[in-house]
Amino acid sequence: MQYDLLNLLKCPLSKTALIFKSISESKRVYEDKEVNEINEGLLFSDTGFVFPIIKGIPRMLLESIYDYSDFLQKYLEDYNDTKIKLEQTFPSLLSYCSKKNEKTKKSFEFEWSFLSSEKKDKIWHDDITKLTTVFIDEVGKELSYFQDKIIIDIGSGHGVMTTQIAKVSELAIGVELSNAVENAYLRSTYSRAFFIQGDLQFLPFNSSTFDVLYSSGVIHHTNNTELSLSSIEKVLKNNGRICLWLYHPQKNIIHNCMLFFRKITSRLPLKMTFFLLTIFLFPVTFLIKKMKNKNAPNYREEIIDLLDFFTPEFRFETSHDIAMVWLQEREYKNIKITTSNQFGFSISGGK
Repeated sequence: MQYDLLNLLKCPLSKTALIFKSISESKRVYEDKEVNEINEGLLFSDTGFVFPIIKGIPRMLLESIYDYSDFLQKYLEDYNDTKIKLEQTFPSLLSYCSKKNEKTKKSFEFEWSFLSSEKKDKIWHDDITKLTTVFIDEVGKELSYFQDKIIIDIGSGHGVMTTQIAKVSELAIGVELSNAVENAYLRSTYSRAFFIQGDLQFLPFNSSTFDVLYSSGVIHHTNNTELSLSSIEKVLKNNGRICLWLYHPQKNIIHNCMLFFRKITSRLPLKMTFFLLTIFLFPVTFLIKKMKNKNAPNYREEIIDLLDFFTPEFRFETSHDIAMVWLQEREYKNIKITTSNQFGFSISGGK
């Protein structure tokens, strides 16, 4: 974590400034440039929440008091008293966040553990070198538009897209719920790509912070897609631009059968679902795709595809018309569907 990020981070709940305590620091090289980095630390909120910085990543989840108890017990002298006070003050909030995020964190951490950027794995069937073009096409603006923009990538997952965005903008911040953020941070080679672990319904930023809000294939994996939209769009500046990629409904028997099957798999333990997919479904889908297309996904890419469909606790589909209404109700202008394929679509609009 670089010191510049401290200037942007706020308490996810109160949006007030945080008090920083350093535990360990180091130097890291980006683009042949040496940068001071915070490896470990603590961020204190006036609400009583304490957010740890671990492995160079600020852990801005409200339930971090539980998720990182070992670290906090080691470095926070009054950990037990702090936890008890938070549980007394925010019992419903802590329960809500812990419950809705638990399975989602595990499924996406597991899913993205299969990606190997070193072996040039594709991201949703696109070469990494083409991700900048994907981003530009989805937002619906020319390359020059992004040069002086501060951009948030909500649900950054593997982090590769965040780094590509940073290369064409002033700054890009990737927000990821799961521990996949750790690999994203380690993979990053660009100094203007920052990463945090955060809950998109409780973003640790002030309102009107970002010029562009980009969220590709994410808010439909939350407990309420429209609620998540309402939560994230607050951080966008007036005259800023939002871009969402969402699943849309498909009218075919195979898709409906898969949706029925995932009602079962999404409730099973993650390892059991992985076993079932690799034994019964993967051989069929992998072989069919290989027979149809010589550039079909490799083993890891196909596993990621299957895990993304069958393991998340939440997965909703939204029609183009409904998504259009959502942005219109929030007074976005020049709304348009920028890309569309078999599985979903991008919708973009100006605030």
